[in-house]
Amino acid sequence: MKSHLHIKIVLLMAVFTVFSSVDVLAQHTVSGTVIDASTSESLPAVNILVKGTTRGATSDVDGQYEVTAVSSTDTLVFSYVGYQSQEVPIQGRSEIHISLQPQALMGEDVVVVGYGTQQREDVTGSISQVSSEEIEKYSATDPSEVLRGRVPGLQVKSDGEPGAAPNIQIRGVGTFGDSQPLYVIDGVPVGTSIRDFNPNDIASVEVLKDASAAAIYGSRAANGVVLITTEKGTKNTPLQVSYSGTYGVSQIWQDIPVTERENYQMLSNEGQINAGESLNPGNDPNHPNYVDDVNTDWQEEGLETGQRMNHTLKFSGGGDYTTYNVSLDYVDDQGTLVGHGPDYKRYSARLNTTMEKGIFEFGQNFYYTHTDEKALNYNTNVLTGGRPPMIVDLNIAVPTLSVYDESNIGGCAGTESDVHNVIVLNVPCTNQLLEGETNVDRSFAAGYAQANIIDQDDQALTYKLNVSYDRTNVRNYNWVPEFEMGFFFNNTSARLNDGQDIYSTTVIENTLTYENVFADRHNVTALIGQTYQKGTSVLRNGYSENFAQPYFKVLDNGSNKTASGEQYENALVSYFGRMNYNYDDRYLLTATIRRDGSSRFAPQNRYGNFPSASLGWNIHNEEFISLPDFISEFKIRASYGKLGNQNIGDYLYSSTVNPGVVYNYGGTKVIGSTQTQIADESIKWETKTTKNIGFDASFWDRTVDLSAEYYQSVTSDILVGVPIPLSVGANNSPTVNAGELQNSGLEFAATYRKTRGDFTFEITANLSTLRNEVLALGGEDEPIIGTGTRTAVGGEVGRHYGYVTDGIFQSQDEISDHAFQNAGTAPGDLRFKDLNDDGVINDEDRTYLGSGLPSINYGLNFTGEYKNFDFTVFASGMGDYLIHSRMYRTLMATSDYMNYHTDMLDRWTPENTDTDIPRRIVGDPNNNNRNSDREGWLQDGTHLRINTLQLGYTLPENLTSYLSISNARIYVNAQNVYTFTAYKGYNPDFTSGVFEPGYNNGSYPTPRTLTVGIDVGF
Repeated sequence: MKSHLHIKIVLLMAVFTVFSSVDVLAQHTVSGTVIDASTSESLPAVNILVKGTTRGATSDVDGQYEVTAVSSTDTLVFSYVGYQSQEVPIQGRSEIHISLQPQALMGEDVVVVGYGTQQREDVTGSISQVSSEEIEKYSATDPSEVLRGRVPGLQVKSDGEPGAAPNIQIRGVGTFGDSQPLYVIDGVPVGTSIRDFNPNDIASVEVLKDASAAAIYGSRAANGVVLITTEKGTKNTPLQVSYSGTYGVSQIWQDIPVTERENYQMLSNEGQINAGESLNPGNDPNHPNYVDDVNTDWQEEGLETGQRMNHTLKFSGGGDYTTYNVSLDYVDDQGTLVGHGPDYKRYSARLNTTMEKGIFEFGQNFYYTHTDEKALNYNTNVLTGGRPPMIVDLNIAVPTLSVYDESNIGGCAGTESDVHNVIVLNVPCTNQLLEGETNVDRSFAAGYAQANIIDQDDQALTYKLNVSYDRTNVRNYNWVPEFEMGFFFNNTSARLNDGQDIYSTTVIENTLTYENVFADRHNVTALIGQTYQKGTSVLRNGYSENFAQPYFKVLDNGSNKTASGEQYENALVSYFGRMNYNYDDRYLLTATIRRDGSSRFAPQNRYGNFPSASLGWNIHNEEFISLPDFISEFKIRASYGKLGNQNIGDYLYSSTVNPGVVYNYGGTKVIGSTQTQIADESIKWETKTTKNIGFDASFWDRTVDLSAEYYQSVTSDILVGVPIPLSVGANNSPTVNAGELQNSGLEFAATYRKTRGDFTFEITANLSTLRNEVLALGGEDEPIIGTGTRTAVGGEVGRHYGYVTDGIFQSQDEISDHAFQNAGTAPGDLRFKDLNDDGVINDEDRTYLGSGLPSINYGLNFTGEYKNFDFTVFASGMGDYLIHSRMYRTLMATSDYMNYHTDMLDRWTPENTDTDIPRRIVGDPNNNNRNSDREGWLQDGTHLRINTLQLGYTLPENLTSYLSISNARIYVNAQNVYTFTAYKGYNPDFTSGVFEPGYNNGSYPTPRTLTVGIDVGF
């Protein structure tokens, strides 16, 4: 037995030795080159691993690699950030050359849609895409700002205040309420504002514009949907580290030409003399209080150079079954107004991971941000008198007022009745006295679990669970110390408002997706899903006053303390389904249905159904049509669908009763109840019906891309608050379904790409038109009046409304021969047209004066590369609308004592009659300042803004290799370079109200920003 066992052991050892020798002999070296499949350029720093081990190599600057001690049965794994990984069996080869494909999900051939992706060729809805390359060229604190001018049909309006959220509209004003689109980040709806998120985390943006594309999001998609995909890690990739940093300065490059002391005093005196008044003491050379030693330039005193910096650090990578991406970001944007604001700081961190195990996949996305915003200190409790925004107050301040006066409490100078006799605000000093700050902590956590129940070549069945929680804590802090500032602005009691708002949203989604390909030509994808969303708002505020000095700014250190609080909840339950059908890559169909139930409506009106359908025809794949060779692709598409809107306040279908009202019956006090809030219990879903038809085409092998489409949308049962008579006894404007709007227009987008030797460039352009019409306003269709506007059936929202001028009266005879205007009308006053020929100029002579809605939006982008240099020019603009500027009209007022625009120097006088500017007279007896089309009152807003100029240089590979880094790029960037416009104000693309879109109440100027930056990969 022992001998037999010994023989067996010897034989086994011999066999093992032989096989071991064979394996050793089989080990050899594999080398090759890795290139980009789309450009054929070599790829450095590609990671090559022997599958299942940590052995491997990295490609050099020429894309060449060498892996030693490998077996012929091994498999090599090639991975590189931004490219699809490849697994290649060695199979005895000693030389393997690889072409890596760019990552498809972020490429232009794959488009992210609601709850999935589609090939660009298969898309039938209206979807526009913005790539990460475009986003990287524009430095912004708000992600939605990067969409400006890049998407046809999407309009971005914003103020220049740091941290101010822009106003986004997709295809016009579609409702009288909140018209912001829905933002969805990595598949999770996050509401109508994404200011707290970091733009540097974005990989791509898709904008869903019609019902077919957006209907899967139902009630939340009535104003369009913006899908944001963030950066993720890559499988089989070692740790990749990158840093991006910028630093720059910001300046208000526009200067409003206002008068200095002597011209101000001359114009002010002229107005008082013409009115028969005595001169203000400070402007009267014969008065002892005459001011001749002060000539304050308020723009120079109040505006300063701001600073902006942004630092981003990223870590990413992955293994066979996991990926991770971590980013840290810091933004500091110090504004351009002297004082405590506006400034904006943001600290953010994001963690994204994915894991796979068998048929299961898990992922999570956690985001935390903290922001400190110091907005403009505008406090109506102390800045009384209907003050305009601070930037207007800065420009209308009189030059005879000093900035500082140490004899006043707080040290700020103010106008005196016995000197200036005018009410203007000392803006830079006020902005240093008052303190206002908003601190925001936002935590956003989302996770998903996915099971690939069936995963075969011809069919797949996938279940996915999405869960998210979004919580925002807001602290609003406002401090007003004691101060003296002239005869009008004074505060004798230091006061503090300190409040906290908490907003939370929970979303749970279940989806089931089935895909099947049969008979090689029929491709069907079906999706069904369910969503539950709950939102909660808790609002609290504390107030305290009479603080003693030295100030310790805590509520308990004051007296007369009060507290208030509110809480709201809402819920949304939805069921949805979608089917995509593709026959032979020629005929395309998408059909969607969604049913939403909202707690914001009474039970009988809680649910709404919103269907949509779209068709597409890829003509270039058609067998019986032979297109010219230069046409690479040509697709026709059309869609129809309905979307719902419930974006109103909570509990608006329910009336409110005050149970603590005191009544007096025969001298006896009793406590009773009364209804204080009137409600319409029958309010229901606002519905938007859209139609869309267009085509997408490519020519000369994708050298030229072109798309065009026509759209029309009708919003019915618009939810809007309507005024009610005071006799009703309530103090609110109840929300009702009233009104109907229509928007229509054309959209065009084109791209041209070309490579000539070492020079590569791309030009993209887009243009869209908009026509808005009010079809109904509810009730008796009574017009809605705004600031110098009128919204009426048959016209568009917020048309300018007023009188028509007909020159200036030159003599009393002209006045006598004209329709009666006012008793005090005199030569030098404006002549208004008597439109109804009744001999009197009154309200009946008003008419529509023009549009406040831009009917044309356009954008143009040029990017070029020459060897290691790259250059970008990006411009955008709007056209065909008129602006009513509060600041300009205040500076041109013929009746007040505030400072003046230098245009006022050309006003009518007996010696200067060839002018269109009326005379100066305090009291304005002819009402020259009324809403009219007089010169300057409605200005052409058409403009073209050079948004970005950027020049970059990428360090050569031999230098980065020497520095032991994978890549590095340095660049200089200029934003808001110049605006070509006739508008005499700061921003022709300001934010405004729905019913007064052309009224600029005082938009904060957008500064010109110059930055230098660096991007480094390790």
